[in-house]
Amino acid sequence: MAGQGWYYAGQLVTITRMHAGVPTLNGQTLGSENSTASSAAGRRHELGQFLTPTPIANFMASLFETHWRRVDLLDAGAGAGALSAAFVRRQCISRHKPRRISITAYELDATLIGTLQETLNGCRRECERAGIQFSATVLNEDFINAAVPMVRSDLFGSHQPRFNAAIVNPPYRKIRSDSATRLLLRSADIETGNLYTGFMALIMKLLANDGEMVAITPRSFCNGPYFKPFRMDFLAAMSLRRLHVFESRSAAFRKDNILQENIIIQAVKSPSKPERVIISSSSGETNGVITERKAAYHEVVSPNDPEWFVHLASEDGGARVRAMMHRHSTSLAELGLSVSTGRVVDFRAGNFSAVNRAMIRRR
Repeated sequence: MAGQGWYYAGQLVTITRMHAGVPTLNGQTLGSENSTASSAAGRRHELGQFLTPTPIANFMASLFETHWRRVDLLDAGAGAGALSAAFVRRQCISRHKPRRISITAYELDATLIGTLQETLNGCRRECERAGIQFSATVLNEDFINAAVPMVRSDLFGSHQPRFNAAIVNPPYRKIRSDSATRLLLRSADIETGNLYTGFMALIMKLLANDGEMVAITPRSFCNGPYFKPFRMDFLAAMSLRRLHVFESRSAAFRKDNILQENIIIQAVKSPSKPERVIISSSSGETNGVITERKAAYHEVVSPNDPEWFVHLASEDGGARVRAMMHRHSTSLAELGLSVSTGRVVDFRAGNFSAVNRAMIRRR
């Protein structure tokens, strides 16, 4: 691993690259910095990487509550730097400006490093105008490979940093049970089957007490058996403060043409839980209307739920339905019933929908 650093207007900016500028995933070379735009996009999809649109980045940055005099921000999977830039813009206009902002940005895709560095140079200029000291370190590394030794405090691992803020749009990709990544995470006592929850678990462990995380992720971790180990660890260590639900599957990452149920999570590393959690929702469209309600914490995460489900009733009607269902204590298994979900929905049955529409027209 080779490092390079320089001073610009009195501020230290460093960049570290690995694998001679060629990104790898589980030891496989994925491409070089001279790849075309189309191959770079294909590589990002293989990495499970979807760049954050600016309006969503701005909204995420607006959710931070804590006012640190010195901010040590972690941006894992930084992409082109949209999240870091949004965070800096927000801090520069805050009434409680920090004295210093230090950003550590990890990005595996070498084709994005130049753009990321340009973005952070813009952050430095913005902080300079606002009277805030700024420094940034860009690491062209696999975040999981880099963070696990820090979490384990390995003999040969680097000194474990403590971040008091983290903003992240982690990669979304399943991890095979026999993969090197799965085994590496397991060595840090993290059991999960997707990259995004692996990122969140590592970030949680790298946060200082009362450190704050804002993340945009799939909502699949909120229930189901596959993510239960992650939920148990995350919800025990982190205090949920806000959950934002997107009503549309496609609007949040329209340019990437993906269908995914996404949520934004704001949480603080603290065993103390607030009395209420804000649950908000929007379509995901630019300038879309945001509605919100305050829910009792036990309505979102029930202390009596052995599965540690996260309930996302963004409207009063949904909360009432959940309360009605909660009064029924008998399980479906006890009633001799089983449920299968996710197989027949409109976007997964497009051919059948087209046939049905044709039959309706003929009638």
